[in-house]
Amino acid sequence: MLSEKLKNLYTENRTLADEFPFDEYYPLLRNFLVQEINLGAELLSPYRFAVTYGLSPRSSVRFFLGLADEEEIIYQYYKYECEECNTTNIIKDEAELLDFKCKNCGFEDYLVKTEHLSEVKLLFKISGPLLEEIRNNLKELPLTEVSNFSSTLDEGTLVSLSTLTEIANDGGRPISKLSESLQNRIEEYRQRAFL
Repeated sequence: MLSEKLKNLYTENRTLADEFPFDEYYPLLRNFLVQEINLGAELLSPYRFAVTYGLSPRSSVRFFLGLADEEEIIYQYYKYECEECNTTNIIKDEAELLDFKCKNCGFEDYLVKTEHLSEVKLLFKISGPLLEEIRNNLKELPLTEVSNFSSTLDEGTLVSLSTLTEIANDGGRPISKLSESLQNRIEEYRQRAFL
């Protein structure tokens, strides 16, 4: 499933295909997913991917942003800790960033305002079907070597919306439709706010 979905994504996204060659990155991604799922992770860290394979963190984040265009591989979510009640909110789409309402205290604001951009973090979650497929494969062929590397996400390794534009447009080539759409919405909001 992963191979087929990744090939389809590469056909649609030439920037991703050019920067992250399938023959090189498919085995890395497959192995990384297997290791992370074996550790119990559902959320993925581009930084841990970079460290695992000796890649630059910036490049790894860009790779994950491109992968998020195919929801059958990974989903892109947003994490925001409410400034009023400190509740962690997981936000599933861009519309919720524009009309944010805390699930605990009801605090409302536009999270695309400049003062919030560095506080909203990107999360990458493995798709349900892919997660199940890899789990089933692990049951049939379990890994013999278990790493002691933590499967929890370190807050310092999360990418914020304030750095999204820079990484997503590295070299003047947008890496994903999803991040480009979000950037456009943020820019539209800023233009409306200053009129």
